[in-house]
Order: sequence, then C-alpha cells, then structure tokens
Amino acid sequence: MTKNRKAASSPTAQTPTTAADILLASLHRHSIEYFFANPGTDFPPIIEAFARAKETGTGVPRPVLVPHENLAVAMAHGAYLTTGAPQSIMVHVNVGTANTINLLANAARDRVPLLLMAGRSPIMEAGAFGARSRPIHWAQEMFDQAGMVREFVKWDYELRNPTQAGLVVARAVEAAMAEPRGPVYLTLPREPLSAPATTDTGAEPRAVASPAHPDPALIEQLADWLIEAERPLVNRLQSRPSAGGSEYPRRHRRKGCPARRGSHPSLSLCANRSSVASRL
Repeated sequence: MTKNRKAASSPTAQTPTTAADILLASLHRHSIEYFFANPGTDFPPIIEAFARAKETGTGVPRPVLVPHENLAVAMAHGAYLTTGAPQSIMVHVNVGTANTINLLANAARDRVPLLLMAGRSPIMEAGAFGARSRPIHWAQEMFDQAGMVREFVKWDYELRNPTQAGLVVARAVEAAMAEPRGPVYLTLPREPLSAPATTDTGAEPRAVASPAHPDPALIEQLADWLIEAERPLVNRLQSRPSAGGSEYPRRHRRKGCPARRGSHPSLSLCANRSSVASRL
C-alpha cells in the first residue's frame, strides 16, 4: 500500500500564479513587512500563496497570526508608529471586519496608514473555482460589507478581476500614505483571489505626494499670538513616527510649555508670556 502511494506534489508543482501571489508580492514591494491576520474560510488562496513564496524564495510580508481582530489592528498601529511604514491586516469577511471597528476608529483618528483587507462571501454559487461551498457562505453575505467601515477609511474597493491585484495594492497604499494619512479597506472575494493571474500584473510603488506646509506668514502670526497670550495652550492632535522620537514634548518643555501625551489630544500650557517670548 505504501509503495503505491504517490508522493505529494510541492506547492509550486503545476500551480499557476494566482491573484493572491501577486497581492502578497505587491505588499512586499510597497515596503509592507508584516501581514497581521485572523483567518477564516476566505484565506486558502492566501495560505497557499505564502507556501509557494516559501518554496520559491519570493519576497512577501511576514505572516503574523493574531487571535483577535482588534488586537491585529492595535499591533499594526504600533508597528507603524515604530517604523513609519504602511501596515497590512486581513480578517474574515463581515464578522472579522466588525471586530476591527473600535481600533480602526483609533487608527483613523491617529492618521495611521493601514491596508485593512477582508474576505467576503464567494460571489458564485457554483461553476467557478472558489465558489460557495458551505452554508455560512450564504449567511455571511452582506448588501454592503464596506459600509461598516466607510466613515473610518479614506478609500474602499473590492477586487473584481485577478489581473487587478497588483494595481489595487498600489492604489491602496497610495491613498493610505497621501496626507492626511489613514486606513483604507479592500474586500477580496475568494474566486478572483484564487484565480490565475499573469506574473507581470504587480505595480511599482507610486510616488507619495509631499506633505502640505502652512503659509510662513501664518506661522509668524501664530508666533505673535503666542507671545501676546497670557497662558498659551497648544493641542497636539495626533502621533506621527519620527527619527527624533518624542521631540515635540521635549521642545515644548524647553520653551516653558510642558506637554502631555495620551489617547486624547496632548495639551501644552505655557507658564507665562515671558517664557514664550524669550524662546521664540
């Protein structure tokens, strides 16, 4: 019996490149190092793509299995603040998306460029590879899955054709990294994600627009206001990664304006008018 058993084929044997392969390679090409995931029945094409990448040595993000979706978003949020690079997360259809919302709201408020991906119920009931195969695929169908997160993301889209995979990643990262930065949402039906795709559909990273800067005349006006104020108050509205670390609070302490950081806007209350005027 053992002698007649056929050897198991390798992950790359007679397997065409799929949209999932292109998706992971494109994430890596866009400097995304981690793929935080809480998987479900929509993940087989992704898991197989990771297996093929290991066999072929293709560069892909490092998969990080996370036991809850909220934690996955929190980890991605922290990774961005540490590295300054965009981050990727994938969760299971509508229920996984729903579990991300609390921390997704935080990421949107803190202007964190996250590519949040989710499977969705297969589109076809039969006749296509990846079509619906379990009762839950009917129960989890939604009229508008992205509607749950649309107020927290800058852009949302659904992968409709396997040849789009690389271009969709390029557009998603471009939107997330453009100022003001923030999360984007991409749904991945199982049929196009597992369908063959040509290997040249990966798109190169797009140039990120330079951050806008305030009018120098307005900065001068702000300086005059600070000098004239009895107790100047500075609100710091968001966190941003920087090579200098927490330079903002240190700078304000030197100017007599102690800073406080936390989940709410940071407040700086300058000691008096002379402490500001002498340091501007």
